[in-house]
Amino acid sequence: MGIAITCFAFILLVQHCIIINAKSVPKFPAILIFGDSTVDTGNNNYISTIFQGNHRPYGENFPGRIPTGRFSDGKLVPDFLASMLGIKEYIPPFLQPNLSNHDLLTGVNFASAGSGYDDLTTTATKVIPMSDQIKYFEQYIQKLQLIIGEEKAQKLISGALVVDLYNLGVRNMLVAGLPPVGCLPIQITAKSPFLRKCIKEENFDAQSYNVKLATLLKQIQDALLGSNILYSDSYHPFMHMINHPKKYGFLKTRRGCCGSGTYEAGPFCNKHRPVCKNASEYLFWDSIHPGESAYQHLSNMAMKKLRHHKLSHSKIH
Repeated sequence: MGIAITCFAFILLVQHCIIINAKSVPKFPAILIFGDSTVDTGNNNYISTIFQGNHRPYGENFPGRIPTGRFSDGKLVPDFLASMLGIKEYIPPFLQPNLSNHDLLTGVNFASAGSGYDDLTTTATKVIPMSDQIKYFEQYIQKLQLIIGEEKAQKLISGALVVDLYNLGVRNMLVAGLPPVGCLPIQITAKSPFLRKCIKEENFDAQSYNVKLATLLKQIQDALLGSNILYSDSYHPFMHMINHPKKYGFLKTRRGCCGSGTYEAGPFCNKHRPVCKNASEYLFWDSIHPGESAYQHLSNMAMKKLRHHKLSHSKIH
């Protein structure tokens, strides 16, 4: 989430992974999500942590203006992809009580805001580490087996991806690299508060990481029999929005819409903070997370990648 995985990192975390089950693009039967706050649709609502987005002004532009736990003013990339692929409009969190059979068969979300690949990342935040997200995925498989039987459940999962889940049947991956971390408003505030310029060193590190990631993914694909892995660049599309904001309708790219836009995020972006009049003119919703408009553009770019590369014949670029 065959399956396509999109990885997007921000200041505290490494990356997140979106998994989409399907045989070919664009007809996917289900979408599964693993990762952090850029894809968490509400799992943190059901655990004891301060890393929650289920309060105003989050959800300001979500249908019904409901703060669902998404760290943005509206929908996230998984929601947009699920809609574009004709699966469903929104991806529910796995920890949400009373999920329907349809919810489970069409995909759920295991992501947790504040998480990362290294379990040490979650020691202080008390959120769901990647290792536990995988355990929840195992529980998900058991639920599928009860609904459609072991054989059909395995067929549904076999189209999924993520290297950590290879032994559970995952095979196809679309993995996106890091964005320009040095351009996050909170990073700019910390290291360039007056000039408000992107931090070159951190962006260089992100690019270096992406080169290594693409190389590693090719090696992993060669080592894992039957795996198909497609690397998707998220760094340059994001930089294009920053360098050519008017093309995307943005007026502000170095401040978020919430509060001053320089440091507010999570518990600091709350009902007591003013928000901008038009969130669609801001690349970022808070000081860390993109707004719904930015996620829409990133989703469109991800769909183009999926349309041009069928995962059954994918190659790393």
